[in-house]
Amino acid sequence: MAIKLIATDLDGTLLNSNNKAPREFFDWVERHPEIKTVIASGRQYQTLEKMFGHLGDHVLYCGDNGGFIFHKGVKLYSNPIDEEDLRKAVRFMGHIPGTCLILCGAKSAYTQNMSPEAEKVIRMFFASLTQVDDLNDVIGKDEIVKMSIYEESGQAEQIYPLLPNLGDHIEKVLSEKRWIDIQLKSTNKGKAIRFLQDKYNISSDECMAFGDYLNDYSMMESCHFSFAMDNAHPDLKKVANFQTTTNDHMGVVTILNTMTE
Repeated sequence: MAIKLIATDLDGTLLNSNNKAPREFFDWVERHPEIKTVIASGRQYQTLEKMFGHLGDHVLYCGDNGGFIFHKGVKLYSNPIDEEDLRKAVRFMGHIPGTCLILCGAKSAYTQNMSPEAEKVIRMFFASLTQVDDLNDVIGKDEIVKMSIYEESGQAEQIYPLLPNLGDHIEKVLSEKRWIDIQLKSTNKGKAIRFLQDKYNISSDECMAFGDYLNDYSMMESCHFSFAMDNAHPDLKKVANFQTTTNDHMGVVTILNTMTE
């Protein structure tokens, strides 16, 4: 059966340790306009478009872990968080020492109290980032679909279980050693991919996905040809149907060239 859609995570997956996508990936996308290419990342849409925008209409952007889907600059899909839940998060998680809370919206991402060291890293992931005096002032003025906590020392896994519960409808997910993502349980990469499958009448058997961390779990479940990177979290390897080499050995491109050429 022909592949009609491929979805790839970025950090730890398509991007190498130097934060670069292989030139071969761009070449592959341009050779295969008939296959829908989805960049599915925890990063915001503006960052993804900045990185891959020169590929034009070939690429769909599934940003903020499935909170938004954009194509040709048009928002196709979103799943915003309720304002009351956002205010609870700011109250309970907005001032944890050594961390920054970021509200991720359609227009921009927003944060407060960034240290200079944290700002250098955070701006790598958010091409559109606004620093405000009080995150509460943002609520109601933009469509917020995700909250991210950046933990400066790389110990996100240690503070993860200590975060307060905002309700059964909200979940927190480790997305990297310095990052925790907080979203509605109904928001994830897998649901976003299923939205595209329904929209374009594409079956799971016609889809391929690549990932490395736990925020890719639902995406692995939504695509039959699901590939965990060799450097992936052990739990992701359990749910993926296949495995490929590491991000530093072009594991994504290797499979694409093998299965679609």
